[in-house]
Amino acid sequence: MAKMAALPLLLLVLGQATAADLPEAIEAYLRHAGFTWNCEAGGHFQFCWEASLASNANMATARSAAESDREQVLAMMNLPPVYEPRIYVFFVASPRRMKELIGYEGEGRSRPAQHAVFFVPTPIRPSLRHELTHEILTNLWGAAEAWIEEGMATFVAYSGQVSARSVTMTEDGVMLPLGNLVREEWNPAMYPLEVTYDELAGFVEYLIRKYGLERVKAIWQGGSESIPKVTEKTVRALEADWRAELERAAAARGKPHEQGG
Repeated sequence: MAKMAALPLLLLVLGQATAADLPEAIEAYLRHAGFTWNCEAGGHFQFCWEASLASNANMATARSAAESDREQVLAMMNLPPVYEPRIYVFFVASPRRMKELIGYEGEGRSRPAQHAVFFVPTPIRPSLRHELTHEILTNLWGAAEAWIEEGMATFVAYSGQVSARSVTMTEDGVMLPLGNLVREEWNPAMYPLEVTYDELAGFVEYLIRKYGLERVKAIWQGGSESIPKVTEKTVRALEADWRAELERAAAARGKPHEQGG
């Protein structure tokens, strides 16, 4: 593994591509002014990272888990383990650097049409599962409305924690009306992400548990307007059922700071 400033030399070191083999969009990121990449390819991934991240432990964690994360996404979505496109992962040092590279300021971004993932490794988000869910499902199921794309990606990334988080949010009274989120017009900039992503993940988890993955796939492909046909309930009725379930779970476990007199 070595640091390469010139693209042709970088490709020679990778030993598996020439400039003509790389997708045009990926080559453009590698040549982007102000960026010098270290790259290494293996399995289903090509990883490229800024020099300042060379010894970053969070990046190392994300890289080492990438193949298992990819397999987990496929398994959770009941998909055969045959998703073969090479995924190009660019690790950048900060949200600001991400904006310089792709025009979006954040900690993670997926461009499924390019099989490209952009990621700022942090202790809070050391896994690529969220972005890999976008990559895989968009390419296999098609593009969807933002609410279900983000809800599904968060559900997969934090599987095993989503239900408990929904109960906690119910106890804390921070849930937003689902009608504000489950609609074609919703986008992540409308409300605080720490609320909306977790709430949408909880709702997607509820839909999968109650109606099965195939019907949730139908909602993915049909959009929010397809929900009454797929579930035979309106979003408002589904919300009432889900909230009642969460209230029962909250009452069953109690909340320490609300006890006593």
